[in-house]
Amino acid sequence: MPSRGSVQVMSDLQILFVVRFAYPGPGMFQTEHDSIAARQAHLWAPERIEARFRTLEHVCLRTLRQQTDGGFRTIILTGDALPRPHADRLRDLAATLHGAEAVFYPAKQQQDALAEVIRPRVDRGGPPVAYIRQDDDDGVARRFVARTREAFRDVAPLFERHGKLALDFTKGMRLHLTPDGPRVQTLHETHLGVAQPVILRASNQRTGIHFPHHKLGRLMPSVTLPEVPMWVRGVDGTNDSRVRDRTNLLKPATDEDRAVLTDRFGLDLDAIAGSFR
Repeated sequence: MPSRGSVQVMSDLQILFVVRFAYPGPGMFQTEHDSIAARQAHLWAPERIEARFRTLEHVCLRTLRQQTDGGFRTIILTGDALPRPHADRLRDLAATLHGAEAVFYPAKQQQDALAEVIRPRVDRGGPPVAYIRQDDDDGVARRFVARTREAFRDVAPLFERHGKLALDFTKGMRLHLTPDGPRVQTLHETHLGVAQPVILRASNQRTGIHFPHHKLGRLMPSVTLPEVPMWVRGVDGTNDSRVRDRTNLLKPATDEDRAVLTDRFGLDLDAIAGSFR
């Protein structure tokens, strides 16, 4: 079913966004902790989680609500011990996106947890599944879902031959939200893992999460689409990757950059500015 203001498209794909929101299970992090409690304390520290709620609301979920094709579902995964005020806030935000579900799950190995959460939500007798993995500070262009369907139709014979396929939209923007306005950097990156559908047969017991994004080119056919900007990736110095060291490469958004953020991605820059006040 479509989100408000979007256009419903008959499904040739099951499209499933999988969003991690400060999920404290071990694995899938470059920075590890000695215990689940230590990881929860890190992820749920007041200043950090407030920043993550900002990007979840104003970037991740905002760009999904703006999709021209609303035929997709969204899982937002977090820990079952998330403090009640944060849990209530997360449920309220999930309710703003049609087809979204906040899942509060015990802290366990992330790949196992994600697979256990995802599998019951896939129609095993249905069309192929496009898994899109996101963090809470990632966003996609308003035509991302529609463009995914178009690209899949273009290369369907390749998928039929192999039973698995990655679509790699390589152009996008790093984005840092600040009280003084967005800071950005436009660039091309391959196998970034953001806005990168992994398409599998519905009967496949594996999910898109089982395939490390940086190894996709070795694990399945991958179609590179170096076109218009299709993703924004959050950068704020707390990222669990080397990108956190690259905030110095971002510059204040120009008028042209701001137009891309509002027109192509549907961001509300005034609302973002207001969130800092």
